[in-house]
Formats: sequence, structure tokens, C-alpha cells
Amino acid sequence: MTTIDPRQSVPALPVRLASLRQELARTRRAGPRAQASDTDAPAAVLAQRIAAIALDDPERRRKAVRLVLEAELAREFGAPLLGDPRCADMLDAIQQQMQRDPESAQAVDGLGDWLLSAAPQPR
Repeated sequence: MTTIDPRQSVPALPVRLASLRQELARTRRAGPRAQASDTDAPAAVLAQRIAAIALDDPERRRKAVRLVLEAELAREFGAPLLGDPRCADMLDAIQQQMQRDPESAQAVDGLGDWLLSAAPQPR
């Protein structure tokens, strides 16, 4: 199995995460009926999916990070990849590997908390 080196960075990821954070904040301010323009549709859909995770779900953080991983794979390789049954196994393996390394696990947990802190709350 290929390992994930936590010291490697994805150059464009911080920019995309900043965009997602802005979209999450915009969705929070606008309320649940906010409609996205064509240019921010992927971020808006991701924001809505993150916001839909139940507040009492003990797996909220993991699910929020999973949604970001799915969105990145779909953006990079095309949405049909997510329909491949092996994709779920691959995402499971990625998340498990990220949790095995203490530095990566801490970063992933921080990302999950950050995503959830910006997610719109149900009214």
C-alpha cells in the first residue's frame, strides 16, 4: 500500500479550503434556502453536505473530512470516479492511513473541526 507523507502539501488545497470556508460562511448568513451561482456551485454543494451532517453524529468530523476528500477526487478525476465501488474502499484506506500518523491525525482532526465550525447550523 502506498503511504501518505504528511509533510507533503497539496499546493492548491489551501486556496480551495479558503473558498469553501467563505462559502460555508455565506451559506450560514443566507440561511438554508441560499442558492449558489454556477461558479460557486461545487463549494455550495459541499457546504450543504457538511451542514447536513447530524449535530449528534459522533462521526461528524470524519464525515466532513470524507466529503472534502470526495470533492477533491471528483474535481481532480471526474465525478464518475465516486460511483466506482472501489472508490469507497480507497477513501477508507486513505482516511485510515491519515489517522495512523499522529501528525496527520492531528491535522485531519483540525480540518474536521474547522469545517464543522463554519458549517451552517440548522434553524
